[in-house]
Amino acid sequence: MAKKLKAVIAGGGLGGMATAVALGMRGWDVTVYERQNALRAAGSGIYIWENGLRVLEALGAYDAAVEGAFHGHYFEQRDNRGEIIESAPIPADKRLITVKRSQLLAALAEAARKHGVRVETSMEVIGATPRGELLFANGQRVRADLAIGVDGIWSRVRLSLGLEILHEQTVEGALRTVIPAQPGDIPEQDGGKYIENWNGKRRFLITPINDDEIYLALTCPGNDEAARATTVDKALWSADFPAWRHLIERIGAEVSWGVYSVTKARTWSSGHAAILGDAAHAQPPNLGQGGGMAMQMGLALSVALADVRDARDIPAALEAWEAAERPLVEHCQKWSCLYGEVAFLPDEVRTRTIRAAMSDPWVSAQVFRAANSLPTGTEHLLPWSERARVAV
Repeated sequence: MAKKLKAVIAGGGLGGMATAVALGMRGWDVTVYERQNALRAAGSGIYIWENGLRVLEALGAYDAAVEGAFHGHYFEQRDNRGEIIESAPIPADKRLITVKRSQLLAALAEAARKHGVRVETSMEVIGATPRGELLFANGQRVRADLAIGVDGIWSRVRLSLGLEILHEQTVEGALRTVIPAQPGDIPEQDGGKYIENWNGKRRFLITPINDDEIYLALTCPGNDEAARATTVDKALWSADFPAWRHLIERIGAEVSWGVYSVTKARTWSSGHAAILGDAAHAQPPNLGQGGGMAMQMGLALSVALADVRDARDIPAALEAWEAAERPLVEHCQKWSCLYGEVAFLPDEVRTRTIRAAMSDPWVSAQVFRAANSLPTGTEHLLPWSERARVAV
C-alpha cells in the first residue's frame, strides 16, 4: 500500500478548512494549524454564490452550511433618495445564499473531521520553506510533502517564501455587525432582497442571514472618523439612511471595523509550499467572492494533486494548478476593485454609471464571471435547475 502524502496547512479559516477537506477526501494525511485557541470565523455574515455552493456540495458540507440560511431572490441598489437604481433578479439556476460565517466554518470543520483532518490550535505559523516546512513562533517546525499557507492578508507564509509583489489597503472600509431580526424589519414588498443603499461616500448594506438575524455592513472611507467609529454614531447613519433607522438603532456593541486589502503574489507556490485565499489573492468584498474564491481554489488544488503518487511531482502539479485557476481569480479581483471605485462618484453620476453598466450584457458577464464559473472538481454535479427537473 502506498504511503499517504502529507499536507500541513497554516490557517483554520474558510479557505484552510475547505482545502483540508478536499485533500482529506483524496487520501492525504492533513493537519491544520490555527493561531487562535479555537477555530473562529472572522467577520459576521457571508455571501455564497453558485460557485461556492457547488464547492460545498463537492466537499459534503452543503447541508450543514446552508441550514436555515437566507436565500435571496433580488440584489437591489438604492440611491441617496431611497429610489431604486437597479433591482436585479437572481436566476433560479444561479443560487445565492447568505449565512453566518461561524456556521459555514463549523460545517467545513465537521466535514474535515469526517475525513480524518487534525486541527491543532494555539499554533502561530511564522514562516514556511520550499521544502514543505511550516515554522512556528514557539520554535517548532514540521515538515510534510506539501505546506500550504492560507493565513490571511498578512500571510507570514507568503512573506517568508518571497512571493509577495503587492499588498495594499483600500481607502474604503466597513463596520460589520449582526442584529436581531424583528417582524416588519423589511417591508413585505422588499422580502427576499439584499439591499445596498448609497449616500455620498457612505453605503449601508442590509443582508438577512437567517430568520432571526440580519447582517449589516456600513461602509465609508477610512478617513471618515465620525462614520467609522465602532461605537456607532447612530444619529449620523440614520440621517444618511432614514428609511433604515429602525435597524441602525438596534446595532449593539459587537461591531468590527476594517479596511479592505488587495494582495498579489509572484507565483502561488515555491517548491513544496503553496498559498491561496487572502494570502495569495485578497480582494475587496464587493462581489461577495473572497471566501468563494478561497474555497474554490482549495478544491482545485486537491484535484491538481489527486493523481500525484510521488512527492517529487508536487511542484509541477502546483504550477499546473496555478496556470489553470489564476486567470479567473485575477479577473474577479480586478472587477471587485473596479466596483469599489463607484463609491467615490457623485451620487447622480454613480446612479447613471451603475444603470448603464449593469444593463450592458458584457459588463454583467464580467461582474458575475466568478459566480457563474464551474469550479474544478464539481463537474460531476448536475446544475441546480437540472436537479430540480430530475426530481420532478
